[in-house]
Amino acid sequence: MKYNFVCLNCNKTIKPNPNISTCPEPNCEGAFEIVYTNTNTKSPQETLIPLSNISNLTYLGQGNTPIVRLNTLSDNFGINNIYAKLEYMNPTGSFKDRGSAMMISALSEFGINEIVEDSSGNAGASISAYSAYSKIKSHIFVPENAPKNKVSQIQLYGSIVHKIPGPRDNSTIAAIKYSEENSIPYSSHNLSPFFIEGTKSFGHEIIKHFNNKQPDHILFPIGNGSLLIGSYKAYDEIKKINPDIKIPKHHGIQTESISPIIEIFSNNNWYPEQAKSTIANGIAILNPPRKYQSVNVIKKTNGQGIKVSDESILKWQKELARKDGIFAEITSAAVLSGLDKLVKQKIILPDENVLLPITGFGLKDPPKDLFN
Repeated sequence: MKYNFVCLNCNKTIKPNPNISTCPEPNCEGAFEIVYTNTNTKSPQETLIPLSNISNLTYLGQGNTPIVRLNTLSDNFGINNIYAKLEYMNPTGSFKDRGSAMMISALSEFGINEIVEDSSGNAGASISAYSAYSKIKSHIFVPENAPKNKVSQIQLYGSIVHKIPGPRDNSTIAAIKYSEENSIPYSSHNLSPFFIEGTKSFGHEIIKHFNNKQPDHILFPIGNGSLLIGSYKAYDEIKKINPDIKIPKHHGIQTESISPIIEIFSNNNWYPEQAKSTIANGIAILNPPRKYQSVNVIKKTNGQGIKVSDESILKWQKELARKDGIFAEITSAAVLSGLDKLVKQKIILPDENVLLPITGFGLKDPPKDLFN
């Protein structure tokens, strides 16, 4: 193997194993990241992948999503350039396809033919699609109150859907139990280091697109932080080859109702019991396994952690559609709420450039009053 699994908590190194989702050390259970042993390359975006060959990457059309300038909102905010990267142009309508493609491809190389996953919607749909293409049987555990459009999409791809009552984390508990009782690999997109390696392509595409003038800021809606982490890993890989590359400030956006990563970033305590209901289901994770890794990325890039209200998210979802013609999923619109705060706090300045990933398409979870 040209890479190892390294625990983010205790730094234990083990050989890659698709049947192990957390560190086996006593009292650890940390998430893994992939550390490569063959980094002597001039083109990491092509070779630093956890596959024996790039040709083994399952491809349904993911990646190379458009980057467009938001003309009206750039003017309204008084910002030099606000760009949107339209991640909903991925095959299943969200950025999760980047991670799913890599994770399913890696599992296929290991000979895995059945998996268990838990998801509030987008990741479940994405993993279902790539599993179907790769002839892998998938069990997807979802919250009973997950958006119907997303659950229908999961079912359409042929996955076996398990609806679990209660908060989002109950689905995780049930999925892990089912995995253990049936000896099926628990292939969580939140835990899988393969998934993170797939989201790196987001960062590599930004680097290539902007070349010598990278954005000053990138804002991410974060539940577990996979896109935030993947973006930073891409920049970090390129900087080892090109020290002059500028790494944008990576800002994390969560809701006021569920904000474990932002509370850790702000040195505050967070307990799942503090959670309240939120419309932003895609980032409603009470105890994200990569919370400290996400906080480290925000701090390393001199970014900020911002909490936003549900009311603000709904407002900016409509503003983005009406002013610049982009229908973002509710969760995705959180970055506009964060942008508004960062501009008002003068953390983002008028002569700077901003990139916003629009992580999912609006019809996946439309506002309840949309068709009234």
